[in-house]
Amino acid sequence: MRIGVQPPTAGPQATPEFILRFTELAERLGFDSVQITDHIVVPVEIESRYPYSSTGRMAAGPDDVYWEPLSLIAYLAGKTSRIRLGTSVLIAAYRHPVVTAKQLACLDALSGGRIVIGMGVGWMAEEFRIMGAPPFDERGAATEEVVEIFRRIWRDQPAEFHGRYWSFSPIGAMPKPVQPGGIPIVLGGDSRPAIRRAARIGDGWQPFKLPPDELRPRLGYLREQAQVHGRDLSSGFTLSLRLGLRLTAGRPAERRPREEPWQTLVGTAEQVAADLEAYHALGVSEVVFDFRTCRQEEAIESLRLAAEGLLPRVAQGEESADQSG
Repeated sequence: MRIGVQPPTAGPQATPEFILRFTELAERLGFDSVQITDHIVVPVEIESRYPYSSTGRMAAGPDDVYWEPLSLIAYLAGKTSRIRLGTSVLIAAYRHPVVTAKQLACLDALSGGRIVIGMGVGWMAEEFRIMGAPPFDERGAATEEVVEIFRRIWRDQPAEFHGRYWSFSPIGAMPKPVQPGGIPIVLGGDSRPAIRRAARIGDGWQPFKLPPDELRPRLGYLREQAQVHGRDLSSGFTLSLRLGLRLTAGRPAERRPREEPWQTLVGTAEQVAADLEAYHALGVSEVVFDFRTCRQEEAIESLRLAAEGLLPRVAQGEESADQSG
């Protein structure tokens, strides 16, 4: 199981100095990836319900810093050499797909093939209107066009596309990504349409903070849909999962607000490793941890504790699975 991490990218903790410190430490400690969230603007008035909080409101407000992910990835790519860099998740329809495909190809070439894209349909209707994106109610279909445009631009020379939302005659768009086959696109969302989309056109699927009992039937549906489309998910398909994390060094760990069980894993490395085994048994191949309930130094401590006590256990579990297979 690969372990990725997510630095704070919004609010008072998301300073350039801390984001860089966090990312450089994650690389030194051996984490697989750093993945960045996506909002371009935060409207002053939001009626859309944030689907991942019991309050229906996201934590960041209009007066908070919110780093644009592709800009931040470019900055971090120049400061690192090994760790993969990506998004969890990029809202596909916010940006013109030709521009975004070009930016991502350049980032992949400049970073030596280290880019991975998590992509979602988004939840905030107000931001769609502000960005002049396709209609919010058609965001699923627009996302599928973005995926196809990305892949054509990364693969074909010249590239051409004629769709419902975007269209262009043959163009040259160089350089191409250096990763064979282009940049992996992991599709997010836990609704049935999102799962069908991932099974049909994704290089992976990433739901958000699902307990094992809720993940299991969705994975069954994913595999059922893959069979419908003649896809084998056992090779080259990433089953990813976003979770929160706060590790403690043997201290009692009482849950804080916004640390719902199975949405944020809290405890010692040994306790969290046992939780991850439940996900590994379901076939999850990657977990991306955020540290939204941690202060800066707690996030750093969690990184160090995970490197000392969690990454080795995950690696041992992979070796045991390979040997038994």
